[in-house]
Amino acid sequence: MRRYCSVLGLAARSTFWRVLAATLLSCGAEAALFLITLYGWPFVVYGPDQAWKANNPMGLEGLIAHSHIALCFGLGLLAVCAALAFLGWEGSGCRTGYTLRRLRVGERALSLLWGGYGAACLVIYWAAHAGTVLALCGAALPRLSEEAASPLSLFLACYRSPYLHALLPLEDVWLLARNLLLCAGLGLGMAAFTHERSHGGRAWGWIPLALCAALLFPLPMGAFPFGELDPAFLPYLEHEVRIYAGASIAPGLSALLLTAGSAGVLVNSLIHIGGRAAYEK
Repeated sequence: MRRYCSVLGLAARSTFWRVLAATLLSCGAEAALFLITLYGWPFVVYGPDQAWKANNPMGLEGLIAHSHIALCFGLGLLAVCAALAFLGWEGSGCRTGYTLRRLRVGERALSLLWGGYGAACLVIYWAAHAGTVLALCGAALPRLSEEAASPLSLFLACYRSPYLHALLPLEDVWLLARNLLLCAGLGLGMAAFTHERSHGGRAWGWIPLALCAALLFPLPMGAFPFGELDPAFLPYLEHEVRIYAGASIAPGLSALLLTAGSAGVLVNSLIHIGGRAAYEK
């Protein structure tokens, strides 16, 4: 057990600070874009008491859409994947291979451990952005108009905003499964890339998957064709439901594309890792 913990410790020492830097930079850029958009709508003075009151006509979903913070998530995701993909890279004078041989860990077990580590890093990255957006929405509520800042505003924004809904799927279990499958597929895909590189092979499947994830991660409610919408929310979401679940098939296609791609990369990575012979000196 200690040798497996040592392998995970080696992975953390090699990539932790890079992953942390990419996460903090992307979350910081996200916060900056959101706050710039929010404070672009100043308070105004009106009423007999000349009190300062909020006059932002956009709801939370409008702020998220107009600030384009989903771009920060996509670029940060690519940076995190790039850091994890070169785990164990020997080109910078490090002696990772020598250390691993001393630990006497099988190469298949090593690749699976590194794949799990990569998936865990991506889950943490996802959680960091979810927490950042929730904090930003909480800070924005006092500056919104009374109509847009109801007690249910944040809850409804999780259904109305494609980006926030992807970060916090709530009862959308299909979207939650897609996110977890995406993290697993990218994690194992990058581990297979490192695994194959040590044998002179190629496993590039994680690259198109990461690019698709950066572009197609935001997903509206009802995008999965076999998912059911809760009738209780129809009065609040009539406009969004009509667009995303009826008139347009693009969200459904992107949902199936990213889900199927994640499953394909996951299976292909397991084949790459399981099909190679044991590591030789």
